Amino acid sequence: MSTDTDIAFPPDTDSSVVRVPAMDAETVAMRYSPLQSRSEFEPGSWDRAELTPTGDEGWYELDLSELELADGRYEYEFVVERGEDEPIAVPDPFAEDLTRFQGIRSTFRIRDGERYRPPFSWDDELPEGGLPGNHELVLYEFPPRWAAPATGGNRRNVADGDLQDLLTDHLDAIADLGVNGIELLPIMDSPDDRGWGYGTRFFFAPDNDLGGPIDTKFLIKECHRRGIRVFLDVVVNHATGCPLEQLADGWFFRHPDEQPERSDWGGRRFDFEETLDGYHPAQELLCRMGEYWIEEYHVDGFRIDEFKGADNWQFVQRFRDRTHAAHDELSADRPFLVVAEDSHTRAQIVRDHENNPDGRSVVDAMWNFDFQVEARRLLRDGIEPDGDGPARSERIEALIANDRTYDGRTEAFEGGFDDLSQAVNYITSHDVGAEGDQRLMNFLFGTMVAEGGLGDGSIENVRYLIDNLVTAGESVQIDAHTEALDRVRGAFAILLTSVGVPMILAGEEFAEIHDLDYENWQRKMEDPIDWSRREYPGHGALHEAVRDLIHLRTSTAALQRNEVELLHVHPETDDPDGPAVVAYCRPGDQPIGSDGQVVVVANFGPESFEAFEIPWTWGEAVTERGAPLRDGDLDLSPDEELARLDLAPYQVRVLVT
Repeated sequence: MSTDTDIAFPPDTDSSVVRVPAMDAETVAMRYSPLQSRSEFEPGSWDRAELTPTGDEGWYELDLSELELADGRYEYEFVVERGEDEPIAVPDPFAEDLTRFQGIRSTFRIRDGERYRPPFSWDDELPEGGLPGNHELVLYEFPPRWAAPATGGNRRNVADGDLQDLLTDHLDAIADLGVNGIELLPIMDSPDDRGWGYGTRFFFAPDNDLGGPIDTKFLIKECHRRGIRVFLDVVVNHATGCPLEQLADGWFFRHPDEQPERSDWGGRRFDFEETLDGYHPAQELLCRMGEYWIEEYHVDGFRIDEFKGADNWQFVQRFRDRTHAAHDELSADRPFLVVAEDSHTRAQIVRDHENNPDGRSVVDAMWNFDFQVEARRLLRDGIEPDGDGPARSERIEALIANDRTYDGRTEAFEGGFDDLSQAVNYITSHDVGAEGDQRLMNFLFGTMVAEGGLGDGSIENVRYLIDNLVTAGESVQIDAHTEALDRVRGAFAILLTSVGVPMILAGEEFAEIHDLDYENWQRKMEDPIDWSRREYPGHGALHEAVRDLIHLRTSTAALQRNEVELLHVHPETDDPDGPAVVAYCRPGDQPIGSDGQVVVVANFGPESFEAFEIPWTWGEAVTERGAPLRDGDLDLSPDEELARLDLAPYQVRVLVT
């Protein structure tokens, strides 16, 4: 473990010592009781033991082995006295395991007089061939609360899933889908019992509502055994209800009136600049958190939430460096990745740059917000040729290659990415809270419904059409529904063949829709996936097509490199109201015309084409992947060096040589 201070920052998993900071304290004690004594729950009468000052300013400690306790599990909390103020009882902010009964408290176990942590075997953790590298990743973004909606029986359709539900009900299906990385929304303990966990309370303990330490380790091990890496979404900008607010507020947090430009999301902003005995307490807390989840839980990377809000590149860089070092110590041969969510879209943070701390990259990768925005424009024919800005064909090429990104605010290109592992591309994420960001089926089908006179395209309207009419049987056919599903498939084809690490929000692979108001910040979190829709007419075929495209991405070397060649652009693509059709190739490191290359033909407009011609230097041995849901012919003429294929409106076709 690498640290930036000589202070023994907890938790120390090899020690029986508990340590805690307490500003301006006169005394700090621990009161404790066996969990089995709940029949007489009176914390004020529990046994107490005084903590002693450590010599490090404001820190106190107690060696549990000196208490000569009987074997068992104990709950405990600290009692802090500060002069004439009433003593306060506070849980251990560095708790590794929690219990909840008339409040939330930390727990420890004793065996043979020493602190005991239940062992966990990581034997047979990895599959043959190991875990996928960063260039091979296809990520699956999953809120654990969505793991168990109603599928019949007596269970209500509410967001009450947990890690066990994810393991037993969904993990095999996720593995079969072909994704090889799962990004879990925050699983550290949070006071938010129906949301996504973006307000961490205890940074070293899994959320009680999701499962305990053993549940969490077992899930991660089972993911690894299936070749799936596990990434944790971590909150570093703020904390919500963290015991450190009561223990050492001024060392870890900004005053609520300070830095109002930083979002606090209902919590307290960390103070990354406060220094104590030569170290930064908040920075050390969060770096130690990252190290701990690697050492104890074998996580494969982190997604840093609210990078913009934290606004301290030096700290984030230190977090990246420290977690990489901890992961190398665990296993230098396994890949690792730290990703930032920077809504300011500054690709500078993933590259060495003179304005970065020490001139080095700050993180390994970032969420590519610009990809989502530009892709959604393209999917609804929303990129209009503009004489003052880049041509439409240039913007399409930039979207696919990611060597530059389009900024709609400046209507100009900005620096892009040097390597595909630096950009996490997505079309939908959990951030569905505004018009334009909603689930893709609502985004596309809702507009088509409104324009086609089938309704107003609202959440209720879309849900009625899909749940009631689409499922009514073959006698009820909605052409717009089939077209919308094929357009969703086309979106996946672009996502999975563009340069970058593709990420899929759970449920999008079968065109899940909203049941609740996605613009309501609470309702959108309480709107779990209805997994039964995966079996709806058309939705099952979409799922299989997306599955095929994911397996293509994870098995094709050319898609795991950075090369892109634009093969053909419709001559009117850059004209106002002109068709927008392009063909591109992912050639890998071989010349165009070689085997194992991927050719994509994409129609981004409402026109249809019969026998659309593109240059063709390959033979006739071609496989179409991610089969279209609307029929169309394909004719290859190697002698003419042409391919002719039908393209329905907004249709994308993927060919593998």
